[in-house]
Parts: sequence; structure tokens; C-alpha cells
Amino acid sequence: MSSTYKKAIQGRTHKERSQPSDRKKLGFLEKHKDYVLRARDFHKKEKALEVLREKAEFRNPDEFYFGMQKSKTVGGVHVGDSDPTQYSHEQLMLMKTQDRKYVEMKAQVERKKVEKLQASLHQLRDAPANKHIVFVDNEEDQRQFSPADYFNTSPEYLDSAFHRPTREQLDEDAWTVSSVHEKKKSKLYKELEQRKHRKSELESVALRMDMEKAAMGKGRKRKVRKTSLGGKGIPVYRWKKERKR
Repeated sequence: MSSTYKKAIQGRTHKERSQPSDRKKLGFLEKHKDYVLRARDFHKKEKALEVLREKAEFRNPDEFYFGMQKSKTVGGVHVGDSDPTQYSHEQLMLMKTQDRKYVEMKAQVERKKVEKLQASLHQLRDAPANKHIVFVDNEEDQRQFSPADYFNTSPEYLDSAFHRPTREQLDEDAWTVSSVHEKKKSKLYKELEQRKHRKSELESVALRMDMEKAAMGKGRKRKVRKTSLGGKGIPVYRWKKERKR
């Protein structure tokens, strides 16, 4: 073991001073390292503002560049016009392929979540009912037995084994009618519908992207129908038959 490591073990642990309890309302107590980071950020912004002021002071009002004809400012922010010919046909095809893979991945994630939700709802639907066995003394008590009187509740709450309200609670309106189980089930059904809708939208987008990519390919074609394909707003093309060599 080196001497430096021995000295490090024997040295005392220096703890940083925290904010006193009577000053907790003022927030975190700034340390020196925090001040250094804040000061560096401040001076960096200060230098950037100085450079911008200098450029504004020495700016020539008659200065002109041809790039000014294709650019503009929106809300004080410079916005340049995108050149539609900056990408080649092959580059556009590649970008659409990348986007198609991303959309398909998202659709697959939604499919998995829909299957998982359907399985959980199936388990909730097929869950066995809870049983509560009550013993009586004779057959006469069995014939006169009333579950509502025994549990001191209303007949519609007999199936609820968890948090079954009493008649006093129902009279005082201190009990909510909807149970925890029903709330959970309705929440899952709502999420399932949202997931199904999102999956359908993603599949529609993927189908449209496939059609656009096919339309960008080789071969003579014409649009035979502008109406939707399957109600998804996707145009239908027909390609001219070509003789195979």
C-alpha cells in the first residue's frame, strides 16, 4: 500500500455545510463549485452579447448577399428556405424507408400493449367470485337467513367483499357507489380503446408511406381512385404491365 493511500485513509472526512434549519425557506445553500459554474455561464453569455453588439455597431446598412433573397425572419428568428432539390431521389427513398421502420416499430409496441391489456381484462372478467360461508343452527334459521341483514348492508353490495358499506354509511351518504374494482376495470377499458386507436393510426400511416414509396419507384402508373382505401384516406394507383424479359 502506497504512502499516499495510507494518508488518505487516515485523513478526516470533510463534510459540506448545509443550509441552517432557520434558513430552509431560502432553498439550497450554494457552494463554491456551484458559484463557479454559475459565474462561467454568466461570463459566457456576457461575451456572446458583446460580440453581437459589436457586429450590430459595425454593420453596413447597404450590405447585400444573394442569400437574403431566399431567407426571412419570423418573430425575430432567422428562417431559411429549404431547397427541394437538395436531396436526390435515392436519398428521399432512404429517408422514407427509415421513417417506415420507426412507424412500424411504434405500431408493434402498441400491438404488444393491446394484447397485454386484453389478457389482463380477460383475467378480471373471469376472476372467481369470493365466497363467504355462514353457519346457522338449524334448517329454520337457514330458510329465514337474509344475507343483507346479516352483513348489515344493501343487497346490491353483497357481491363486494372488499369495503362493503354498512346501512349507516349508506344513510349518511358517506360511501361512494363505484367500487375500486369497477374503477380499475373502466380505466383499463379506456386505455385499451386509446391503444387500439393509436395502433390503427400508426398502421394507416405505415400503409400510406408504403404507397408513397411505391409511387416514387420505377414504372408508369396512374391514380385510379382518389377515394380512401379501407376508409384510411390512401389513394390507389395502377401500374402499367411491363413485359418480362
